[in-house]
Amino acid sequence: MNKKFLFITHLSPVSIRSSLRQGMIDSMKKSLYNQTYTNWKALWIGEQDLENDKIKEVAVKDKKELSEIYLRDDVLKYISDCDYVVKLDDDDIILPDTLEIASYLSFDMYCDRFHTFYDITSGTVTQQERSWIASTCIHKKEHAFLNRDGKELAHNFIHSLFYGEHGKDWISYYKNKNIVYANPKNPVYVRVLSPTSITAGAKKFPVKSIEDIDMKHYYTYLKQFGVWRNIKLNQFELFGKDLSISWFNFSNLKQSPIQGITFFEKVKAKLKTYLK
Repeated sequence: MNKKFLFITHLSPVSIRSSLRQGMIDSMKKSLYNQTYTNWKALWIGEQDLENDKIKEVAVKDKKELSEIYLRDDVLKYISDCDYVVKLDDDDIILPDTLEIASYLSFDMYCDRFHTFYDITSGTVTQQERSWIASTCIHKKEHAFLNRDGKELAHNFIHSLFYGEHGKDWISYYKNKNIVYANPKNPVYVRVLSPTSITAGAKKFPVKSIEDIDMKHYYTYLKQFGVWRNIKLNQFELFGKDLSISWFNFSNLKQSPIQGITFFEKVKAKLKTYLK
């Protein structure tokens, strides 16, 4: 069967994008076009109306308008013409073989048990087993289009399980379904971390330059993700180089080891991971 996949991505508003964020968006787009399995389309929720053979972008001003967009015939036809649907943030990377691997599998959901994080300031990776389901995963359409209680087809896609809470709602619904987990060396996706969000390290928002970032706070933020290493991921080097260039162009800094994470702290974090 020639399975059809649909990506849905909410683009950051242009007015608040730093050059770093734009570089990350460009890498996300590159990761789509580098898929070895080509039967996919993408719906982008953005600020302009355009469409090509692969990507349909629709202009949305606010949440109310987003709800109305999902009642439009052209949008409904676009999203209904798929077998599987994937939520992908505009700053994350879908690995090149993800769809090809998924196309050979039978599942209700295909996701990562070990979540993969990439730090753009150091070029290092950490993988952590989480109890919750990452928002970037592949849903079989018949599940994603249901109401959040999973009982009937959602009248409006904005109220669907797909747009539900990816911890509580998804864990509850998929508890007795066929979840297939990806090999950690070839994860479904890579979550790219940068110091440009308020949570991570931004001193003010929107972030426009390196002066708007508290790097000390960002390094403290990174500690919660455990041990950072030079982990080889399948074909991630296609994007790692571009991301490092985006970081340098934004900050005028080369990627360097995460400061404040000593050898002792790494050992302690590793022991905590094993104990879990």
